[in-house]
Amino acid sequence: MNDLTQINDLAGALLARFAPASRRNLLGRIARDIRKSQADRIGRQLQPDGTRFEPRKAAATSSKRRKGKLRQKMMFRKLRLAKFLKAGATPNEAWIGFAGRAASIASVHQHGLTDRPVRGAKKVRYAQRVLLGLTDGEQDRALDLLLDEISP
Repeated sequence: MNDLTQINDLAGALLARFAPASRRNLLGRIARDIRKSQADRIGRQLQPDGTRFEPRKAAATSSKRRKGKLRQKMMFRKLRLAKFLKAGATPNEAWIGFAGRAASIASVHQHGLTDRPVRGAKKVRYAQRVLLGLTDGEQDRALDLLLDEISP
């Protein structure tokens, strides 16, 4: 049994000792903390393993098209806002995910799928950019929050 499995078993046993309302509050705090960390990491254009996102492909330019500033800006700058990147909890789980149209955009990038950039355009395969995934630091932070809650 590896260390992470042991930690998960210990955390599960500790959480089971809480009343459902306090367990939901604790899981909500953990989810919000991880959501903020995920948003910061996405803003830094890093995958959970610490590697950089694959950059955008160069735009096909013609003499009649101007180079737009949109492609020069950071990817996912709006997607990481709290309006789209949601966090929540129930007494049994904490969750972090995207809402609305942002969920389908994030899914295409998370799994490296094909999509149409605009209606009527031909399909494009997007590079896999892992937006949601726990880093070692986030796992440690979640365990620290749990231990802070049970220590006197």
